Amino acid sequence: MDKKRTILSVDDSPINNKLIEAYFRRDYTVISKEGGQQALDWLNDNIPDVILLDIMMPVMDGIEVLEKIQAVERLKEIPVIMVSAKTEMDSIKATLNLGAQDYVKKPIDFTELQTKVLIAFQINEQKQEISKYKSYYDIHQGMIHAGRIQRSILPDAENFRRLFSKSFILNLPKHVVSGDFYWIQQNFNRKNIGLFDCTGHGVPAAMLTIMGQMELHTLSQNGNELHAEHVFPLLSKKFSRILNTSGDTYTQYDGMDGLFCSIYSQENVLEFCGAKRALVILRKTSEPLKCDNQLITAKDSNDEYSLFEVPGNRHSISKESEFAEFTTKKIEIQNGDRIFLYSDGITDQLGGQQQKTIKKKQFYEKLLKIQGKSINLQKSDIFNWFESWKENNEQTDDILIIGIEL
Repeated sequence: MDKKRTILSVDDSPINNKLIEAYFRRDYTVISKEGGQQALDWLNDNIPDVILLDIMMPVMDGIEVLEKIQAVERLKEIPVIMVSAKTEMDSIKATLNLGAQDYVKKPIDFTELQTKVLIAFQINEQKQEISKYKSYYDIHQGMIHAGRIQRSILPDAENFRRLFSKSFILNLPKHVVSGDFYWIQQNFNRKNIGLFDCTGHGVPAAMLTIMGQMELHTLSQNGNELHAEHVFPLLSKKFSRILNTSGDTYTQYDGMDGLFCSIYSQENVLEFCGAKRALVILRKTSEPLKCDNQLITAKDSNDEYSLFEVPGNRHSISKESEFAEFTTKKIEIQNGDRIFLYSDGITDQLGGQQQKTIKKKQFYEKLLKIQGKSINLQKSDIFNWFESWKENNEQTDDILIIGIEL
């Protein structure tokens, strides 16, 4: 039987330590210390697999504890994740510069924390392997920094919650950097949200995400309004021209799938455009969904909710679609509707008793099953279901799922 990994939680609040213990104790051995000196004393004789370290503590704060950890050769390679209500960038930069691997804000989103703990384990294992081959070590460190840069370009979680107060984002990269990203914008009468899944995963896909994000920022700067019907044709032209200026044919199939929604809350209308991605809508009804003055019947349903799938276009955003027509659909929405945007990583995951991929039907059944909960609580259900399915298999692809209650 495999030995459980050990998490050291350092927080002056007994309640916070108890919450961390309760969440992680099934899969990990959790050691809690309520002060920096207590933690350092314990570390004299023990080496945990990861340290969760609060910044704001009396006597010895988290930054000082981190400095002392980094000064000890046998401790400096332990992944440290800072956990703090302090959100000033100076504190965050200070801890990262001192050697902290990542950070999470209080109140803790435990699914986010668990994801970062898993990434910390993965990175540490890679570092131990790579350290055998010194010439690759700098590349690996650069990858970690590239992951931070990529995450910093994504919309801030607090801004996202201000725009969509009832929502969740489940973002699980396969590697340190990801080929999936999302984008938001608000105008006085409209909210825009897009989700994009770039070709492949890892570094090549991450390079495409930077292209896509920068082009969306360029298109929306100076107060320009983006509409669902305009975004994909503009992105297709940009990808085609940037990736094919040298005549090199290797990039002709690179691009991205995705979906883009413009939500007009006052008019109760949602405009949707998809590139090989569908929009999923959950509604408390047994009636059909009205889309482009036509009725769409439910893909699946239970006693309370109906699940509707609105298909996108059949082409991706790439060189091949530079002159393709992307159609936009107008959907009549209601207060309380729940929309789900997702990349195909979730349905590509290998696992289960028969070692098969998750089918779209199974994913939809899961969405229906958890609709009795508020949308904010559904993230952990989906994450735990995914982890249970995956078991010991390697993650197949980047995963990004966004749920929003209108």
